Amino acid sequence: MFKNKELEKLKNKIKLLEKSNADLIITDFDDTIFCTKEVINRDYRKWRRWADWNDYIIKNNLIDKIIHEVYKDTNYPNSITAKLRKNHDLILTAWIKEFQTKKIIAANIEHINTKIVPTAEDKIAETIRYIINDLWFIPSKITIYEDRPKYFIEFKKFIEDFLWTKLDIMFVEMNCNDTEPKIVKLD
Repeated sequence: MFKNKELEKLKNKIKLLEKSNADLIITDFDDTIFCTKEVINRDYRKWRRWADWNDYIIKNNLIDKIIHEVYKDTNYPNSITAKLRKNHDLILTAWIKEFQTKKIIAANIEHINTKIVPTAEDKIAETIRYIINDLWFIPSKITIYEDRPKYFIEFKKFIEDFLWTKLDIMFVEMNCNDTEPKIVKLD
């Protein structure tokens, strides 16, 4: 997650930050804000997952085609995005940076702070970096909206102890972009 020197630097920086009554929302994009079932059902996606899918879309120059066919001018539920505050909350998503950036622009939410990491596991370290290096205060509570919250569940105690804050993890389940997602708070 962190190299020892980086963790020590962050520990020193965190001592300088004030605790705030403000909360923070961090949300994933794929299948949390925008349902990807439309992409999964396309011929160019069938039978391709993870690294194979990444390699395929890059090799075949499909990013713009997918953005145009699936994401551009598509309505999606706003139950999460309506809560997001400009210059405060964070869309923290993983995958190919160019692809994720174009999806966020197509969804008209590029005004929200965004961090794109290579893998879902990288979201834990990036959450801590964002709070210390970008937000510059410790929120009283962090609410995570995520369709695959595995790493936030695994590192919940570490995040809470390191940042002296409370972490609420909201599991998001989307069926399509025509209905609101099911959101369940995990204990």
